[in-house]
Amino acid sequence: MKRLAFFCFLFASTIVKGQDTITYSTLLQSVSELKFTDSLQINAGHSNYKQLDSSVVKKWFSRLLPSGSHNRLKNRSYSITGKLTSHANFDLLFVQEEKKKDDTSNVQVVYLVSTKKDGTYISSLEVAVTGNRKRSFYNISSWLYKDYQIVQDNQIIVNDKSYGDMTYYKINGGGRFILSSNY
Repeated sequence: MKRLAFFCFLFASTIVKGQDTITYSTLLQSVSELKFTDSLQINAGHSNYKQLDSSVVKKWFSRLLPSGSHNRLKNRSYSITGKLTSHANFDLLFVQEEKKKDDTSNVQVVYLVSTKKDGTYISSLEVAVTGNRKRSFYNISSWLYKDYQIVQDNQIIVNDKSYGDMTYYKINGGGRFILSSNY
């Protein structure tokens, strides 16, 4: 009986060890740096990027997960599509979430996640959304400018009626997204 308990403990510890998350520097090294001269257009869509392991998502991007759900990763996959590390105080990570459900709804969301240089979460913003859900279609895209201004173009169709809007944000020196009145 003691041997059985020992082998169960040994097996369980190897499973836990196999799910160790990576460090923030290793996470950054696995993603390519985005280069832009004036602005960067951000769209959501199907990506061919490597999906993140659930333990990585839970450690570094848990605030992006829906709250109040027991299985928060069900029907969702996450990948990092790029990074901007040129600012002295924070890093910007582009994280894409793909939501799939059996009722033919399929939505892709790109989050712009700001973190401190050590990986501590600061803030996040949905900068691009595309997809459909029941009788609604979403197409939201953004432009990130060199001075950390974000212009978001929102196009939503609900019950064959189209709605559009432009929203402006500024990323302050601490990495927070601030709603701006105009660009």
